Amino acid sequence: SRAVREAFVRLWEDGLIYRGDYMVNWCPRCATGLSDLEVENVDRPGKLWHIRYPEPDGGPGLVVATTRPETMLGDTAVAVHPDDERYKHLVGKTVVLPLMDREIAVIADDYLDMEFGTGALKVTPSHDPNDQQIALRHNLPSCVVIGRDGKMTAEAGRYEGLERFDCRKRVVADLDALGLLQGITEHPHTIPECSRCNTVLE
Repeated sequence: SRAVREAFVRLWEDGLIYRGDYMVNWCPRCATGLSDLEVENVDRPGKLWHIRYPEPDGGPGLVVATTRPETMLGDTAVAVHPDDERYKHLVGKTVVLPLMDREIAVIADDYLDMEFGTGALKVTPSHDPNDQQIALRHNLPSCVVIGRDGKMTAEAGRYEGLERFDCRKRVVADLDALGLLQGITEHPHTIPECSRCNTVLE
């Protein structure tokens, strides 16, 4: 143990390591991080929720498709492919993040698959590793809306304290009431679970 501490301190003093934010597999029930080897990736039936993000002036904006509506509360941008003619007029502008009533940027990034979903991707840097990479490339802010206990944080606004899956139901209902839920389609996808207790990971 002393040797490990000594090695880390020497590396730190030599400027060879740094401390920073890093995304891990987190089990809210076990309250611990898991290595990739401790994750069970399970194929499950799921859904794609299609949500409209309007323009600030009331224009149509664009529609994103997501498997996790509750994470939209932490969106800091919407990304589209630079060659996607459908959205070129919006790149560099903003749209309104539904339910949070804040403007977020529309950015262009080569990561996007124009054929998947609507071709527009909600960017949630604190809750998806691919989104985090997009955020780093575009200097986007991050906010954590799901806490270590699997409940929504203060950054989730009026949804604070809700368990993540209860929040999903509330978010979907609220979007529907506002006329911003554009449709729901079946979409099988892979869900990471804790190999110890089968809890869905964050």
